[in-house]
Amino acid sequence: MLSVIIVDDEKLAIKRLKRILLDSGAIGECSVFSNPREAYEFAKEQRIDVAFLDISMPEINGMRLSQLLAELDDSIDIVFVTGYDNYAVQAFDMSALDYILKPITAERVAKTLQKLKKRPRVKTSSSMLSVTLFNGLDIRIQFEENERAEPIKLRSPITEELFAYLVCHRTATREEVVEALWPDLHGEKALNNLNTNLYYIRRTLAGIKASPCFISGKKEIRVDDSGLQCDLYEFERLLDKIKDASEPSAELLQQAAALYKGDLLKGKAYEWAAEQSRRLERSYIELLEFAARHSLDSDQPHRALSYFQDILKLDSIREDVHHEVIRLYIEFGRHQEAERQYRGLEEILRRELGTSPDPRIRKLMGRR
Repeated sequence: MLSVIIVDDEKLAIKRLKRILLDSGAIGECSVFSNPREAYEFAKEQRIDVAFLDISMPEINGMRLSQLLAELDDSIDIVFVTGYDNYAVQAFDMSALDYILKPITAERVAKTLQKLKKRPRVKTSSSMLSVTLFNGLDIRIQFEENERAEPIKLRSPITEELFAYLVCHRTATREEVVEALWPDLHGEKALNNLNTNLYYIRRTLAGIKASPCFISGKKEIRVDDSGLQCDLYEFERLLDKIKDASEPSAELLQQAAALYKGDLLKGKAYEWAAEQSRRLERSYIELLEFAARHSLDSDQPHRALSYFQDILKLDSIREDVHHEVIRLYIEFGRHQEAERQYRGLEEILRRELGTSPDPRIRKLMGRR
């Protein structure tokens, strides 16, 4: 289904054309504007397939608006709608798809829609946007399945941060976004910053023919992940799948561990990401601990040891986990490794807390 805008300063003409287009069944979304500037601002944020433009409009006429839209996205098809036939040559010189004279009829619009059906379009499904959020931020585009993914460079650090914020939150109100990214700005100035950087993102994605993954509404912005691969999304999906299972799956745990390569957006000083990063780490540790305990109950101590070691990589001060690791080393007859683990714990506790290991651990190691 096509996404369409109609721009005309005659309200009756807009109403009639919109009704004809929607009745055709070929149009998915149809947004109308009597102000060309408003239409242009809308086009900065939304994916548009076809623009039906009146030519004679104040301030910005249809010809100029078509140029501005082409600069945003040259894949937008332009259909001029006018009461005058003296613009036809100029319109087709500008590569317009069609030129419709008023009064508009359903039969004439049907011919335009037939042209649109025959029009070759770039298939965004052949390209996939890949976003990595764990251990940093990496944005890439892969055009074909076997081709190497190419990195994408966004316009500025704040544009990049906006991209990361939207991908992390999936859905956010405009107020939430400006409060997180532009806390010192208010009102129109803050919203203008948001709209401008959304435009930069959209222009970059359109330039590489990537799927327009951000859907903007008047109050909120959401992510359309149909053309987007994200390690965070896959990680959260795996967490849910593992938690819903009657017992932990070693294969799914391995997949989750492969995705969790480091803190969320590591190296990026994004204050808004700190709590989400801690939450994800806690969820992952809880999952590892659950798997470790289940492995012990299932008489798989070596697998349990591996899970406990993974926990300590993330939370090295967990005495209860150190206790389990030392106990398992002793059980396996690996006394040197148990001693090394104990000394490492002693050093961590002395340095971080100014304390010594729990008496149970000292007793396990024959200490007093």
